[in-house]
Amino acid sequence: MSERKRVVVELAGPATEMAQEEIEKQLAFLSRTISNVRFTTARTLEFDAPTAEADQLAEAALARAKLTQKTLRSLERKIAYRSSYMDAPVFRGGAVDGIEFEGPGLGLLSGVPLQLFEYFDRRFAEFGKHWRPAGMRAPTLIPTTVLARCDYFRSFPQSVTFAAHLPEEPSRVEHFRERHHDRETLDPDALGDMVTPEACLSPAVCYHAYYANRDRVLPEAPVVYEMVGKCFRYESSNTSDLRRLWDFTMREVVFLGAREQILAERAKAIALFQQFLEDHQLAAEIRTASDPFFIAPDAGAKTYFQLSSDTKYEISLLLPDQGRLAVGSFNYHGDFFGKAFNCTLPGGGPMHSVCFAWGLERWVHGFLAQHGADPARWPDVMRGALSE
Repeated sequence: MSERKRVVVELAGPATEMAQEEIEKQLAFLSRTISNVRFTTARTLEFDAPTAEADQLAEAALARAKLTQKTLRSLERKIAYRSSYMDAPVFRGGAVDGIEFEGPGLGLLSGVPLQLFEYFDRRFAEFGKHWRPAGMRAPTLIPTTVLARCDYFRSFPQSVTFAAHLPEEPSRVEHFRERHHDRETLDPDALGDMVTPEACLSPAVCYHAYYANRDRVLPEAPVVYEMVGKCFRYESSNTSDLRRLWDFTMREVVFLGAREQILAERAKAIALFQQFLEDHQLAAEIRTASDPFFIAPDAGAKTYFQLSSDTKYEISLLLPDQGRLAVGSFNYHGDFFGKAFNCTLPGGGPMHSVCFAWGLERWVHGFLAQHGADPARWPDVMRGALSE
């Protein structure tokens, strides 16, 4: 293993809390060798990297930080709700049985963590019943043509997981089999054997709902779905225990309709969810956030737009050492998916969309960090929850 060192980068000026969060998310995609990224002060950024690459990565990190600070300028985060438990948070987390990893970002849950996973899935399903949604079961794969219409290859190419297979050519299949007869890993030529991917592992459950309403005129009332499924986003060295998985589970409620209608439902959901945070005694905030637009030429503009126009509110749980974990979000997409899939409103014009999304594995991690793995010390609202 190559020698590593702690790299310290001094910024020209202090980074706001929002800028720090964006910079930390982005550095992993400068190089997979970067790890343990954190700000020690508002002007001091640190990370671990190979000694031989340290100077080059420090220069690249400084450039990325400068661009992010310029993009976000003095933009302040908006807090829609701050739970009462933020004033005196308690962290009872420690070693937990029932969490294992088959590989980076590939988690196995059993015992109490699995029971917690199932508990939160039930509770979020119950929360969604308020809107009487229609059920929709989506496939794990999504066609590349659909993902392209969602603008994913332009905005988030670094996160895509492609589904590939060998061609229907017996000679190539046999050649592949012979080369791998005694191997425990794929050889360097394996990717060249594959056909161009026709599908990807789906990075978001709600995309399937937009496709299902392609070339459709919606009714007067919003169309609402409840969905749950596996999602896949490659996180490079950001992959970290249950907080950032390559393979994770999302439960969503998806709204398609007129702008005013669905934004009213989002506001209602944000207000209703506040009681859930209080009942579960969670130190948390509901606050503005952005998606990690790293690569697109207009990435900075997209990030600024999301943060300044309140299109995304995240549910952020407090972690030890003042860390944060986004465990869910209330997202407004404008008319983007209406235009992308030619889904229109009764009076004309593209439909608008909103989704509420909860990352179930992240809820397990955040809850255990605050309340620990002993059910006897959990909030009263959860008495008997694991036996349901």
